[in-house]
Amino acid sequence: MAWTPLRYQPLKGLYLAYLAVTFFLIRVPLWYLWFLRQKNRPRASWSISKCIRVMAYRELTTLPVKLGLNSRYPVPKSDDELKDARVVWVDGLAEDSPAFCGDVRSFASTAGVQPARIPAYWFLKPGTFPPKDMKAQAGERTVLYIHGGAFHLGSAHPRSHASGIAHGLLAHSKSLTRILAVEYRLSATKPDTPANPFPAALLDCIAAYQYLVKDLGFAPYNITVTGDSAGGNLAFALVRHVVENNIPGLPRPGRLLSLSSWLDLSFSRETPDASSVRNFATDIFSTSRSNRFGGYAMQAYLGPLDRGEAKTNRYISPVSLFINPDGGYFRRFPRTFVSAGDAEKILDDSLAVAERLMADGVEVTVDVVPDAIHDFMVFTWHEPERTEALKRVCKWLDD
Repeated sequence: MAWTPLRYQPLKGLYLAYLAVTFFLIRVPLWYLWFLRQKNRPRASWSISKCIRVMAYRELTTLPVKLGLNSRYPVPKSDDELKDARVVWVDGLAEDSPAFCGDVRSFASTAGVQPARIPAYWFLKPGTFPPKDMKAQAGERTVLYIHGGAFHLGSAHPRSHASGIAHGLLAHSKSLTRILAVEYRLSATKPDTPANPFPAALLDCIAAYQYLVKDLGFAPYNITVTGDSAGGNLAFALVRHVVENNIPGLPRPGRLLSLSSWLDLSFSRETPDASSVRNFATDIFSTSRSNRFGGYAMQAYLGPLDRGEAKTNRYISPVSLFINPDGGYFRRFPRTFVSAGDAEKILDDSLAVAERLMADGVEVTVDVVPDAIHDFMVFTWHEPERTEALKRVCKWLDD
């Protein structure tokens, strides 16, 4: 890759210093002046501050791959390091586990992936005190949250960037007092050391769901599997696995919550009227052709699998145009809430999955938020869209 030298000192430090100086002394002032005229703003409703933040994130999204930055938080040694949260360890699926089955087991064999023990974090509503053994209370509802990050970034840690969703759901829900966020394994590819291709992260999510049901005693119908961006992809894959395999003692969850989910790694809808084209200049992803959204992520996630899997594998790209929409691949899915921003590049993924779910008889609620960017619920500054959308989601969750 052209930027590999910037992954090493002293070039990395010099480049970061250059970015900091030019960002605050040149780019931000120029953006401010440019966006003073409302007609120059990507969306007319956006404030100058929101415009500048979107531009800033557009720059930042290229840095992890370019500089080899690590987005993971160290696992706490004790809960004393956390506020309104607890860390737990989830055992990987046993070799003879009924849940380690079907196509996912076959994919794991092909990729050379094994189940692994992983950390997870309980987010707690302030002022609540779950039992020390974390067992489910009678009738208790919970959420299994799977964070985004293009399969190679992000963390479930309560201080991470992605924690805004879990904190937001707890703040606005009347029925939830805790949420489990899974710290699944992240994928990597060259120039990093290749690691954890599909289905490593999916195996971790299946294990976390099994932990809730079998170890803690949560009724499956009281669990909402939730994911944003790439985490939404994993959420759909997790639900698909339990629906298609009829695993003893592990029924489907009661609900599925999709937040700006990335569901087509093949980008099969890149036509002139597609959201990827229409919203090219209104989202947080780089507009540079050399930093195309998803390039590194797809290579890392697929690992040794054939590139064609991004087109035809229903666990990886369930809304790809290369997969027959009349195949009934979403039958028996639980009731689903699909949220997305109408300014995001992969809006079509959310619209397509809602259409396919409804075609297969699934009860679906669709909430496309005007002028909202990709994964807007993560960003506490994306108001009032974020709070209004969270309230709608939580009304659905509490119903």
